[in-house]
Amino acid sequence: MNAEDTPEVLRMIAALLPNKPYILFCKGSPELVLSRCDRIQIDKQIGIITTSYKTAVNIQNTLLSSKGMRVLGFAYLPLETLPIEDELADVEKSLVWLGLVGIRDALRFEAAAAVQISRNAGIHTTMITGDHQLTAQAIARDLNIFYPESDRVLTGQEIELMDDDELTAIAQQTAVYARVSPEHKLRIVQALQRSGEIVAMTGDGVNDAPALKQANIGIAMGITGTDVSKEASDMILLDDNYATIVAATEEGRTVYANIRRFIKYILGSNVGEVIAIASTPFLGFGAVPLTPLQILWMNLVTDGVPALALAVEPSEADIMQRPPFSPKENIFARGLGWYILRIGVIFGLQTIALMELVYNSGNPSWHEHWKTITFTTLCIAQMGHALACRSDSKLIIELNPISNPYLLVSVMFTTGFQLSLLYVPSLRQFFGTDALSASELGLCFGFSMLLVLWVESEKLFSRWWNKFCASKSPIKAKP
Repeated sequence: MNAEDTPEVLRMIAALLPNKPYILFCKGSPELVLSRCDRIQIDKQIGIITTSYKTAVNIQNTLLSSKGMRVLGFAYLPLETLPIEDELADVEKSLVWLGLVGIRDALRFEAAAAVQISRNAGIHTTMITGDHQLTAQAIARDLNIFYPESDRVLTGQEIELMDDDELTAIAQQTAVYARVSPEHKLRIVQALQRSGEIVAMTGDGVNDAPALKQANIGIAMGITGTDVSKEASDMILLDDNYATIVAATEEGRTVYANIRRFIKYILGSNVGEVIAIASTPFLGFGAVPLTPLQILWMNLVTDGVPALALAVEPSEADIMQRPPFSPKENIFARGLGWYILRIGVIFGLQTIALMELVYNSGNPSWHEHWKTITFTTLCIAQMGHALACRSDSKLIIELNPISNPYLLVSVMFTTGFQLSLLYVPSLRQFFGTDALSASELGLCFGFSMLLVLWVESEKLFSRWWNKFCASKSPIKAKP
């Protein structure tokens, strides 16, 4: 309807209504509005509603709802005087039925895909609506929201008859709720939380505020949301698009994974450095291999620059196909702490073996340059470790080298600067290093590769072990 047509339409509607000082209009669910009507208007004629007519209206309501339409019933009541406040609760009685309207709210094209991505990530979508249960059922089927083993739609009337324990039990198998009130939304959120679920609740109305506040993460609609719902929420969705929540979930998982990569690389390397440097006084080398300036160089450049590049590693292809982890888990959970300790010890032992080799080899040049060889090996080994830390399961050769150009540049930049400390006279004098021969530099790179080979071999062993355990498991996947 165009804006210029509005006055004409209003005059047509007014012509059908009785000439009374006041008229009360009512809209809502057809079954509820119809239950408060005892008369019907067809054109200008008002008659009594029969049982057969109510049955026909209910059939039409069911038909429209089963097509996924939102159905509204309309009625009115002519009034001689305005009701006072005490009469408002009882005024909607003996209404005149006008008819019903079916509205199709088209689904966003990306909604179904977003729901499926969430399910693959271990996040199940639950639909809570005030619409007819058949409308909810039709939309839920289009979006594939139902649990595989149940397509039940729980109504607000059924929730009213349940206590908290019953609702908690059934909420684990129910994905769609219809004809619910704000109180029901709050109870559903509480029931899911009692089951140990982490609940994110979306809403836009004033009545959604209690459920938004109760949820672990309240998400208000930024466009259609009321100020009350926004105040009660933890996050505001600026485009009112469910797919944006899924994208934010993926981004959050990526950020958390990168934090763990950063810690894995920094602490794993530093533990190895500490073991190697702290052990020298007890191994008869006579001096610590690194000067304070060289240690500072390692911490700021060879540690810091690749670590910052790891923090912007793009998300892995299967990041939204992994189950969610507990928000209460320690940052060192799932083997990260054991990895740091294990790799640190391996790194330290490799460095100690190198120092033993060059210091006691009998080669005068190696003996004279053992400190620089140790320093260079520690720095170069960390470059390979940074590349290996990009993924917990994929080998370096399986990763796209330019998917994280920052890491590639940082490794090249840091390696080049490390070599400049050996061959640029002014830097060599400032850092107290020696110019290494080709064979000595090759020795540094060779020992540096040992750490990378160890980390990569762990990935291969982990793959084999997972396949072995899967082949021995008696549990078979459901078809």
